[in-house]
Amino acid sequence: MNWIDKLEKRFGGLAIKNLALYLVAGQVIVFTLTNFERMPITALHLNPILIVKGEVWRLVTFMLIPPRAGLIFLAFAWYIFWMISQALEAQWGIFKYNLFILGGMFATYVVSIFFPYYLFDNYYIGVTVFLAFATLYPNFEFLLFFILPVKVKYLAWLSLGGLALAIIDNPWPVRVVIMATLANYALFFGKDLYQSFHHRQRRIEHQKKVQDMEDEAFHTCTTCGATDKTNPEREFRYKEGKGICSVCLEKEANSEV
Repeated sequence: MNWIDKLEKRFGGLAIKNLALYLVAGQVIVFTLTNFERMPITALHLNPILIVKGEVWRLVTFMLIPPRAGLIFLAFAWYIFWMISQALEAQWGIFKYNLFILGGMFATYVVSIFFPYYLFDNYYIGVTVFLAFATLYPNFEFLLFFILPVKVKYLAWLSLGGLALAIIDNPWPVRVVIMATLANYALFFGKDLYQSFHHRQRRIEHQKKVQDMEDEAFHTCTTCGATDKTNPEREFRYKEGKGICSVCLEKEANSEV
């Protein structure tokens, strides 16, 4: 029984089914309220100083901040997040998916303590949810621009490239929160990724050995060095345990005459 199973045995009853649906619904509500200027988006960001002052709702509401984009892109992003979350929940179970989201939230909490004047949102938690889906379903295809089929594993590599650029180009609070949420991803997938890499290396080494054996000559002429690989047209005979090719045999026969 691993650590996740132990936690599920103790706290599994607290897991929220269809958590992604509640997150998406909350973001839809927030998007509507902020667009009608009923609520400033900055009232929802995670910030430890404001939490200490009594704005404890920020511990949760930063997860309800929608991506900064137009409505069409947002609708697509919400649908994708809900779909991949449903797949993760089906594969992992309700508790493990909840734990993954909670781990990303906790990682953000910890980072916010060290950067108390920065406002944090949920963007990088969403990216790691996508990476989790791509890890479990690497060959799933999305229709890019609704036309071009692209396997999700390639989009995941692009996402990782985007995170690398974000680490380079952004201030330290962003850099650290990216690394913290990726650490949460590694906590769930690190062992599997290591084993997959190790098995791949062993498979490559085995294939190399097989190829080397196939390339290795079976017959070698001790007189001229020709082999059945370099000179497949020649026949080989053995005299006193030593190989000799047909050409050298012929030369010996002619010299004896």
